[in-house]
Amino acid sequence: MSQNLLELVENYFSSDTVHQTSTALGESESSIGTALRSVIPLALAALFGRAQQPGGAAEVFGMARQAHSTGILGNLGDLLGGMSRGSTATADTDGALLNRGAELLRSVLGSHYTTAVEQVGQQAGVKSSSINSLLSMAVPVGLGLMGRHAAQNNLDEAGFGTYLNSQRGSIAGALSRLPGGLGNMLAGLGLGAAGTAASVGNAVTGAAHNVGNTMSAAAHNTQDAARGAGYVPERAATPSRWPWLLLAVLALAALWYFMRGCNREPDAVDTTTTEAPMDTTTRMAPATTATGRYDEATGNYIYDTGSTTEIKLSDGTVLNVGANSTEARLYNFLNDANMTVSDDKTQGWFSLDRVYFNTGKSTLTAESQAQLKNMAAILKAFPNAAIKFGGYTDNVGKADMNLTLSADRANAARKALMNNGIDAGRVAAEGYGQEHPIASNDTPEGRAQNRRVDVRVTKK
Repeated sequence: MSQNLLELVENYFSSDTVHQTSTALGESESSIGTALRSVIPLALAALFGRAQQPGGAAEVFGMARQAHSTGILGNLGDLLGGMSRGSTATADTDGALLNRGAELLRSVLGSHYTTAVEQVGQQAGVKSSSINSLLSMAVPVGLGLMGRHAAQNNLDEAGFGTYLNSQRGSIAGALSRLPGGLGNMLAGLGLGAAGTAASVGNAVTGAAHNVGNTMSAAAHNTQDAARGAGYVPERAATPSRWPWLLLAVLALAALWYFMRGCNREPDAVDTTTTEAPMDTTTRMAPATTATGRYDEATGNYIYDTGSTTEIKLSDGTVLNVGANSTEARLYNFLNDANMTVSDDKTQGWFSLDRVYFNTGKSTLTAESQAQLKNMAAILKAFPNAAIKFGGYTDNVGKADMNLTLSADRANAARKALMNNGIDAGRVAAEGYGQEHPIASNDTPEGRAQNRRVDVRVTKK
């Protein structure tokens, strides 16, 4: 039996998360808690509504996988912390998911969006802007939990659709309890069959009635015309009847098309064009790497970072690192005004050369912490800079598990920078699993190189 998605999302917004949210938005905790009881089913209903639209099921499946792979469930508190400090440097991945969630809500709810926000805000006693923020948060959380369930159960798109259908009843029930009759207004989101059928029935009845009246008038006018050009009816003369006859024909055609669309099976979605689980603009070309050797004892690839050199930062900090090390490359890129961030997001990546993890885990080694501490020091010297981590694995094991592991490792690197004083909005992280290897997976040496975290400067 599938876990109840509605309950999972509600449980995610624990008392601690509600406290952080209320602080970030400047609202009381009780009001935020009240608002979330309406916001969560509304956000999930919008996701279900999108899944009912052409191509929507594949899009929601892809967004869910992306949300899970990026670790949004673990990053949301950090993002809220940045909001409370007035940070404008939202992390690439977190911000993209939040913005995408807001766009999806508006596209699915249409004209109902503003009404929903206002009614929920009035009922909870919070600002409309706060409801907007809560909705934008709830969508990625719902997607992340969906994606986690899909990964844990190795679901494909068809299996994901079955999982969504199993959640229909609980979400429809919660939707019916929304304030101000919002549940009835939003009954056409694919959750309430009765409400949808009633809407369609009323539309068909109204269309048929209008067409009947139009056809009756058109027939009467046609009879008058047939009596001869000199015939004058008892009622006052009217303009030419032909436009009305044309309207009648068009109305009949519209009714036929409408009825045909209601009765036919939905068009099949071409999954060959909607398969990608994440924005292809963020997929990475192989990172530029240095030479090195495979260490059989540890299973790691040891990069040759060159002779030791000094990096003197503006705050007086001196770093002793290899001339070809990650720290040296990062510093040189940020310090050279002639080097700019490429608009091509697949370019500009290089591997962290001393960041390692325990086998099958996302626990950083002591040596890894040392390099990430150096990177934090460099970023402090360039306060406008922002970066993104990308996690990778070899091809041993299941692809979905590798995707999750790569995301956890990228986010572990992100956390390390934040623990060293870097604002969450300056560091993004995403997992790419076993995609884009930089070496052959046929040898231990190649697999060691593919188990990596890459970094890219996203802003100078």
